[in-house]
Amino acid sequence: MLILKFVVPTIMKSDVFNFLVLGAGAAGCAVASRLAAKHPDASIALLEIGSRRYTPSVMRIPFLQPFITQWPGSWRFLHRYAGVPEDNLGGRSLTYVRGRGLGGSTLCNDMTYRRGSAEDFAAWGDDAWTFAKMLPFFTSLECNSRSTSPVHGDAGPIVVSDLSLSNLDSQLNIRFFEACEAAGLRPNEDLNGGLVDGFSAYQSLIDRGVRVDLFDACIEKCKHLTPHLSLWSNTNVERITFDDTNRTQVTGVEVRRGGVRRWIKSPRIIVCLGAIGSPALLLRSGIGPQGSVVDLPEVGQNLIQGCTADLIFLIQGGEKRIRSKSFNWTNLPYIWGQWKEYNEDRAGILSSFAEAVAYVRSQPTQNPADLSIAFFRTPQLGWRNGVRLRPHEGFTLRITHHYPQSRGEVRLHPRTGKIQVRSGMLSEKDDVLCMDMGIQWAGLLVAKNSNLRSVYYTDNQDQHVGPFAALDVRLVHPSRGMNTQKETAAFLGKFSTGSEDLFGTCALQHVVDSQMKVQGIEGLWVADASVVPLPTTASSSVLGAAIGARVATLIA
Repeated sequence: MLILKFVVPTIMKSDVFNFLVLGAGAAGCAVASRLAAKHPDASIALLEIGSRRYTPSVMRIPFLQPFITQWPGSWRFLHRYAGVPEDNLGGRSLTYVRGRGLGGSTLCNDMTYRRGSAEDFAAWGDDAWTFAKMLPFFTSLECNSRSTSPVHGDAGPIVVSDLSLSNLDSQLNIRFFEACEAAGLRPNEDLNGGLVDGFSAYQSLIDRGVRVDLFDACIEKCKHLTPHLSLWSNTNVERITFDDTNRTQVTGVEVRRGGVRRWIKSPRIIVCLGAIGSPALLLRSGIGPQGSVVDLPEVGQNLIQGCTADLIFLIQGGEKRIRSKSFNWTNLPYIWGQWKEYNEDRAGILSSFAEAVAYVRSQPTQNPADLSIAFFRTPQLGWRNGVRLRPHEGFTLRITHHYPQSRGEVRLHPRTGKIQVRSGMLSEKDDVLCMDMGIQWAGLLVAKNSNLRSVYYTDNQDQHVGPFAALDVRLVHPSRGMNTQKETAAFLGKFSTGSEDLFGTCALQHVVDSQMKVQGIEGLWVADASVVPLPTTASSSVLGAAIGARVATLIA
């Protein structure tokens, strides 16, 4: 019997909108909601590769954040980009995990609310993008528990909350703050007021014990007011299209949805795919080094990623049991009680993740503070193969260098077209030295000896000691400790990771102009963290949302 094979041609359907917003992450949601409010008579489409499915509990309960990448139920909401092997990382290649769904990477990030310092914005060298100019967009987006402050708002869609007193006043957090004070650091009541220095508790994107859903906050809750805003989920944007006669005018995008290729037409496109996705789309569309549409050498270059390293400490002593957030079999009764409290009241240790932080300087003359030491009441972080369940109480100090000199790149594989990311992390010696100073700072804060004296604690000889001295803490990761810069460099090469906050690959003044329009192209904007040209302490999601809100006001 003769079997005939028929090749069914791909059907190119077309739709038309006044505006296209690509990506439903923090920036895309901010852009789409502001455009919908500004242009009630315009048709707007928000395109997202991820689905509308409801996220699993591991992605909504704050304390479970470290388990997200290991939980099979969350994998459909994640996209993993493979890095290339790098000599400065001992031949390792980093994996970049980004959100793939409504809300983007806010589905899986650490939820900390960080705007960055005023000096960060001043360094951009553009008077249109100072901290003062950006402040109204930060405040208009937030519904902040500090709404009485002149630098915060209470009428925006995104809930920003302070740590609950029960978590803030834990014995371990108190000792961390006291150690910072003993080390000469000053308290900072608001790290989002323009000065990022000293020690404080984090504010977070957590609403009554649950991770804030940015898509729900910005888009879903007001959809009855925006019938002209269409959501296209499960839509993969393949490339931007241009006019046949005027190659610098955008005409729309080619997408694939449900196995069907579509051409979505629009004269105005706002790209909000993040520091990896945005340059990749431009490169696929002929915008980049020796591009077929326009030659922009800096597209995909200047990737800014801070270096991060976790130090894990075991609590061996103490006059009475110190409770950490340790997930282990000896702690099951306590964890079970906390689980019941969370289910009943959305309170307790499961209702928060990142709680306390100190910003310090690698050198006395460094300004602004370039290192953060985040304090986590759990020993479960930082292991090479994911979260480890260890039968002890403990805590983690996470050191991050926010102002690296090293730069990486996002590129397309010349044969397959797949996205490749090179972090460039630790390729500059000064970055290694700065991380070494951060590790020394961490050692000082947990010191047992007279290097750190606190007015609150004394030993058996009535000599003042550090707040952690009585707990007899021991470093368990790395197990051998670090006593020289060479040992620190070896530890970083083996265990360091990159910060989740990525910037710079569509940089202001190099790829986009002051209006965030792509240079040499009509009708195309980039409005996310990829436009940030220089290092910052900001969260890429928080800053990206504010940039998106501002860009929406600049588009006619």
